[in-house]
Amino acid sequence: MIINLTKLITNLSNEILIDDIIDIDKSYLNNTDIRDISKISIKGSIKPLESNFELNLNVKCTLTLICSISLEDVKYDINININEVIGEDDEYTQLEENNKIINNSIDLIPIIWQNIILEVPLKVISPNVQYENLKGDGWKFITEEEVNNKDIDPRLEKLKDFLNE
Repeated sequence: MIINLTKLITNLSNEILIDDIIDIDKSYLNNTDIRDISKISIKGSIKPLESNFELNLNVKCTLTLICSISLEDVKYDINININEVIGEDDEYTQLEENNKIINNSIDLIPIIWQNIILEVPLKVISPNVQYENLKGDGWKFITEEEVNNKDIDPRLEKLKDFLNE
């Protein structure tokens, strides 16, 4: 998704509006925990900011991730806002590989992909997982409710008074 910035550079326009749906190359999914990604909806604008450009985007898509317990596919919705300054190295931005302007154009796909990757959770659990079957040799899965409802060992009851002080 290459955007031509010539209109902004020559002051023919004070804003470039973006409203697009893109399909990302599946090679981006290599070396990630993402099994699949839907089409990405992108809405926003690019405005001049001194000698740089201000990028404001809203990105929506659905990722297919792996359940940490059952290894089933889990759909995970992404809805993020990207606010970045792109352009030359100065007080607003640090020059990165992703936000270089080449021939008055910028490719937004690396910037969008970088922000999507930052939103991927470390663990996802499918809502269909059966917790009662999760146990092994000397361990079992306990829910938060079981932890909160568990009786306190009478030998440790005095610690409760100590913590309240």
